[in-house]
Amino acid sequence: MKFSALFHLECAPVAINGVFYYVVLSALQWKTPNLDLMATASKQRFAVLYSQPLEDRFAIETLEQAHIQGAMSGIKLVSVHKDEFHIFLSDEVAGSTLSAIEALWEPIKELDLNRRLAVDFSCEHEAYSGRSDYLFWEVVKEILETNSLGIEQYPTPVVHDCAEEISNGDEPVAHQHHVNICRFFSSESAVPTGLSSMSSEDIASLVGLSACRMARHYICPGDKSWTLRPNRTALRKITT
Repeated sequence: MKFSALFHLECAPVAINGVFYYVVLSALQWKTPNLDLMATASKQRFAVLYSQPLEDRFAIETLEQAHIQGAMSGIKLVSVHKDEFHIFLSDEVAGSTLSAIEALWEPIKELDLNRRLAVDFSCEHEAYSGRSDYLFWEVVKEILETNSLGIEQYPTPVVHDCAEEISNGDEPVAHQHHVNICRFFSSESAVPTGLSSMSSEDIASLVGLSACRMARHYICPGDKSWTLRPNRTALRKITT
């Protein structure tokens, strides 16, 4: 397959029915299926169905241009034929959004490489129900049923004090009782509120400083009931 700067190949080409092939591609996506802007980027996975080698056709370049124009977010499958795309949209796409998606594709159809391109739109439920007017709807149905397609959130990364060991092959369960640094910080406050419940030894272990030096700055900085003992090696709380 021709190299794409925008799409990641999720699997090797899969033969189906002895006639067609398909691949699953993925890309960063900032829009919902209804073209609303999302707060954070997600991952979109979609399938491309074809019968002739994709590297010999205009398909990938056209899909790249569609992605750049924001016209891909509602798409689950594109069936590529000579001078024709048959596009299956997610059932999440509202009827009122269809005209906006079609409008986004109009300038793409006018590109030099697409002078004779025709684009037809269907919804995925038409393939599932067998009511699609697309000749090869059964092939589309099989692909939709056997692949996880659409938009999904990327997993939130965990900043863990054992992250290096885990990335080098340790099982995460072996570190389940160790400190997860992220849980001690909150975006709601400039001063991490979670730190006040930690011991000076715990805080020192996170940043590599001694408990004595850390204590005066991070343990209840506004609480005058905490003070250093005369030997300056530990803390005690003044009680009345």
